Amino acid sequence: MGIFIRFLSGLIIPIGLFNMFGGIVSGIWLAILGEWSLIGYGILALLVSGVGLSFVMAPGLIFLTGPAAVLLEKGHKISGSIFGLLSVVYTNVVLTAWCILVLFYFNNHANADSIIPVLIWSYGIATSPIAWLAQKDQQSGNEYSMITTFFISLAYILTILAILLAGASLMNILILFGVVMSISLIVEFSIAYLAEKSRENY
Repeated sequence: MGIFIRFLSGLIIPIGLFNMFGGIVSGIWLAILGEWSLIGYGILALLVSGVGLSFVMAPGLIFLTGPAAVLLEKGHKISGSIFGLLSVVYTNVVLTAWCILVLFYFNNHANADSIIPVLIWSYGIATSPIAWLAQKDQQSGNEYSMITTFFISLAYILTILAILLAGASLMNILILFGVVMSISLIVEFSIAYLAEKSRENY
């Protein structure tokens, strides 16, 4: 587990740099290519996606996260953990669906000259609202939100590479996202379990 955590820690800096400069570089690149419509659609998506994602994820908070917190508070660890697991799965499914929707929209409007900047631009469009929501969640006490954001970003970057290097199909992309987000789920629950065990020992 320690080796895996160190491996993930080593990915934080390159992903952070990609987040910081990817949107700027790809936006300038698309402007040079004259792809103003893709830039406009991307900015529009950024403006509305945060609220849209919040709305779609609200049922998970109401019907899964809330009951999980209540059950765990009352000492019902098994049922609380089940609701907690379903809450995380629901969130991962929503975020994955959003990312794949953005990916395929922009990928279908790319050509041989614009494919690289379009995919990088789409990454920023897909992951920026997720990072914004995760930051809000973290401020409200959800310490695991940034883990989901990290893995969704990793899945998207791996998908970009798979498309560029191997022409990945829809099925391959779904499998890739599924595998990465399953690892995210395991990591989150492993950390939660270890934290709970640590609290019990004190």
